[in-house]
Amino acid sequence: MVKDVGQIEKNVSASFAYVKKDMLMLNDAFSDIHDKIQQLSLDYVSLSDDVKKLKNEKLKAPRESEIQNLSMNHAMLLGEIKQLRKEVLKLSKKKVVKKKK
Repeated sequence: MVKDVGQIEKNVSASFAYVKKDMLMLNDAFSDIHDKIQQLSLDYVSLSDDVKKLKNEKLKAPRESEIQNLSMNHAMLLGEIKQLRKEVLKLSKKKVVKKKK
């Protein structure tokens, strides 16, 4: 099965054309991947900034446990104020009774 030189040259030329086409397709694929990586990098930076902002907002906002503690302290203070009012009323009544005598 002997082929002439012209046929071999055509086959080699066609093979190189396929290789060139495949290389161009690979180049396009790598270019697309590069663009996607750049977009992901930008998205990552944006998300990182958003996370930092949320962390700062969370640190500034009072925590739930702090709110509960403040509520308990407020209730205790209201109870103490009521007790003091009662004592003041008792003391003021005693003084009024003593003055009348």
